[in-house]
Amino acid sequence: MKTVFGIAMMLLLSGRTLAGGYVTNTNHNAAFLRNPAQDGKIDINALYSNPAGIGFLNNGWHLSFNVQSAYQNRDVTSNFGTSLSPLGLYSLGTVNGTANGAGEKEFKGRAKAPVIPALDVAYVQDKWSAMFHFALAGGGGKCDFEDGLGSFESLMAMMPLAINAGAGATIVDGYSMDSWMKGRQYYFGFQFQGGYKVLDNLNVSAGVRGVYASCAYEGYVGNIKMHTTAAAAAVGVPTNVFVPASVFLVGAKASLAADRELDVTQSGFGVTPIVGVDWKINNNWNVAAKYEFGTRLRLKNSTSVNTTGLASYDDSEEQAADIPALLTVGAQYSPIKAVRLNVGGHLYFDKQAKQEGNRQEKLDGQTWELLAGAEWDINDWATVSAGWQTTNYGLGENSQYISDMSFVTNSNSFGLGARFKVAKNVAIDVAYFKTLYQHYRVDYADYNNIGARFGALVGNPSMKVAGYNDYYRTNDVFGLGVNITL
Repeated sequence: MKTVFGIAMMLLLSGRTLAGGYVTNTNHNAAFLRNPAQDGKIDINALYSNPAGIGFLNNGWHLSFNVQSAYQNRDVTSNFGTSLSPLGLYSLGTVNGTANGAGEKEFKGRAKAPVIPALDVAYVQDKWSAMFHFALAGGGGKCDFEDGLGSFESLMAMMPLAINAGAGATIVDGYSMDSWMKGRQYYFGFQFQGGYKVLDNLNVSAGVRGVYASCAYEGYVGNIKMHTTAAAAAVGVPTNVFVPASVFLVGAKASLAADRELDVTQSGFGVTPIVGVDWKINNNWNVAAKYEFGTRLRLKNSTSVNTTGLASYDDSEEQAADIPALLTVGAQYSPIKAVRLNVGGHLYFDKQAKQEGNRQEKLDGQTWELLAGAEWDINDWATVSAGWQTTNYGLGENSQYISDMSFVTNSNSFGLGARFKVAKNVAIDVAYFKTLYQHYRVDYADYNNIGARFGALVGNPSMKVAGYNDYYRTNDVFGLGVNITL
């Protein structure tokens, strides 16, 4: 139990919170939301996606400020037991005062980030350009699992079997527990970039992004009790009531019923070198590429409470949390002046980004994305746009990379919105972005390794407890941006 609880808290919010590779957000502004294919665009809002393209803007200052609101559901439907019948072992449970009901149980996580800011500033003077970009390079919100997760509860659900096996009779027929967890994860990115126009139609750029990570995780599993049967009278225990599980567990087994709590904040800093190139072939075609080097990042603990039994959460300990390298390519084609068609591709080198416990080694391949979009200037003051993005993670089949604590699934995202020119040098972007994730089911021959954990307690060291998790997410993002040219 100590191990599972600790791993869960470590992985609670790690992963892709918005769009992009492992702890890498690419949706930094409303312009992305209404047309994700920004990699070949020349626009102040494309400063993150195509910094080299900034050199082709008009001389002078260019500013953009954006705010996004993101809301995400992370749901895991779980079941396990001696068979995969609808009435699995979760049916014995009561969590936070509410009975589970059927054996198949849905664990719901809710993540929200009401305010996600971003700022772009660029100055262009003939062949030279200078840029600054601030945004959440990763993470971006808070997530709550009000009833915990199956990784925790499955251990409690096995305890009645273990207690009854030890007593040689059915003296308990249910369990109760209190469980919750929550966390937040923000990776603040401060990017400084310079550009130079090598040729009239070829611009290059180089820069760095400083990433400051600030994370916090809290969780609790405790008040563990067993519901007794009439047979419990034979061992001197009150019947038909919930009693502390510690009544039935002595010696080394007593630790199974101990409360576990974690309250830790983490912080770390890393540097990401960035290079880019943009080739403006003619007035109809523009192509660009960007490479972000991998970022070494170590998160240092500041721990208030740690009764998980894991030293990795002790105060001042560090955990590996590298940000993967990223290669992007993009193109823009304008068949007529008022219409722009965009395509792009992303490759994230997730397998080379070191994570705590070398979790990245469980990936089957790298993450890749394809993007496409279009914009149409309806008139001098209004532009409408829409776009699509598909994200494919290197999970393979029945992936052990994901768990109920941290999971991603392949997805398709659709964005739409508009830009309105409200003054000569001022425009406003509004957008909506929806992500549709695929279900991903993982079957376990021994769910959460609990057969191996409890086999010795029930006299069956080779016991296996089959089970499954079905993972699903939904994501909605709203954006508003203001663009100013001076």
